[in-house]
Amino acid sequence: MRIYQIILGLVILLIVSSCGVPQSDYDKLKAEFDECKYGADKLIASVEKSYSEKNYSEARQNIKKLAQKHPESTKNKEFVVLLKKIEQEEVVENTKKEAEKKEKKRLANLNNTGIWSTTYYVDEFGEKTKNGFITNTDSINGLFSNTATQNSALNVDFLITNSSEISLQLYEYAGNNPVKSSGSYTVLIQDKDGKRLKLRAYNYSDRLTFEETESRQVHNALLKGGTLKFKITENDTPTTEYEFNIQNADFYENAYKKLKESK
Repeated sequence: MRIYQIILGLVILLIVSSCGVPQSDYDKLKAEFDECKYGADKLIASVEKSYSEKNYSEARQNIKKLAQKHPESTKNKEFVVLLKKIEQEEVVENTKKEAEKKEKKRLANLNNTGIWSTTYYVDEFGEKTKNGFITNTDSINGLFSNTATQNSALNVDFLITNSSEISLQLYEYAGNNPVKSSGSYTVLIQDKDGKRLKLRAYNYSDRLTFEETESRQVHNALLKGGTLKFKITENDTPTTEYEFNIQNADFYENAYKKLKESK
């Protein structure tokens, strides 16, 4: 009610000021209005209330106003410390919100495995075994080069038995027979966040296999989803190179959960 009366008085004063009301009266009323709105006690109370309600933006604004309008207030020093605390709490809140957003997305797409499929190895008779693995539903396309060709078609299939046992097969000229050249390979990977890995893989049969530690790093990169870039070089013949991208590895986590449930 008092604020309303002050505002009403201010409006009246503005209207009649042209009729000869002293400027001093106007200044006095305006000062009273500003004190009511921006008084130190009011701003301090607003900061504390906003902070308790986690309205960090409003708390920050009122801390700034207090410093500007009441630099003599002993609360200013205390609020400098509070500002740092607000920044820390905002980081925690944002991290929590991001995690909740990610979990909400995961739950909404619980049965969505993206480009990934869970399937099973077969035995000598072509019958399904109990050993499941994750692979890409459609071959991943890329390019390969060596002394005989440049930028020829490449298909790639992942074979993921678990987080510590990951292999991939390379099909030159997008054919049906995977590369069987034995030896070691250097594998460069860039994940969705731009983090780069330099790993080693070995071809003992018809696939490049990562050892346990390297497999876990590939697994963690896939868990991030998004775009992953791969560049592979055969160490004995560095002119032999393979390049491909996974355009969208999202929902790999769902596929991995299905794989674990099937075991």
